[in-house]
Amino acid sequence: MSPAATLATVLLAYLPAAVSPGPNFVLIVHTAATGTRRAAVAIALGVVAAGGLLAAVAVFGLGGVLARTPWLATALRVVCGAYLAWLGARLWWRAPADPATPAKPPDQAVSTPDRPGTFFRRGVLSNLTNPKAVAFFGSVLTATLPPTEPTAVKAAAVALIVAASAAWHLGVALLFSSPVTQRWYARAEPALNRVVGTVLVVLGVTLAVTP
Repeated sequence: MSPAATLATVLLAYLPAAVSPGPNFVLIVHTAATGTRRAAVAIALGVVAAGGLLAAVAVFGLGGVLARTPWLATALRVVCGAYLAWLGARLWWRAPADPATPAKPPDQAVSTPDRPGTFFRRGVLSNLTNPKAVAFFGSVLTATLPPTEPTAVKAAAVALIVAASAAWHLGVALLFSSPVTQRWYARAEPALNRVVGTVLVVLGVTLAVTP
């Protein structure tokens, strides 16, 4: 297969995984709709950076470390699941009992637009703890990009994934941080907080207890 065909295959495999809703999408949408555009963009950039790291780890074979140390893989899975469940529990806790009462953001930092580093780190953690991302980079990507491919093709594949991820996640951040979207979200925020919180808790518990 030619390098161009290989890269096209990688992109076609990655796009459905990127655009399907998951913890990253939920976190970006919630932050964009309840906080500031700057915060949402910072989270999106964190998701992109973590995705690039995961892609590089998978493409260049560093994932073999986890394969040789099952206890470390288990520990990471439990920690990642606990983090997702913690985020979900915070959303539930900060959702008001009275629908007429505005909900607090999932973290007080959401109302602080001058701390992009906090949101960037949150985006990184979200993607690193995302079971969908781990599954894709650990299996699908390695299957579509054999280890026999030249280093240049592998590097190009990582760059292509980063570019596609940036286009999608930054687009979501910009769309949901628009004033129209924020006004709609403000009216539905208490109920949506509980839905989003429940999704994150379920994902976290599932990740932690599933071998």
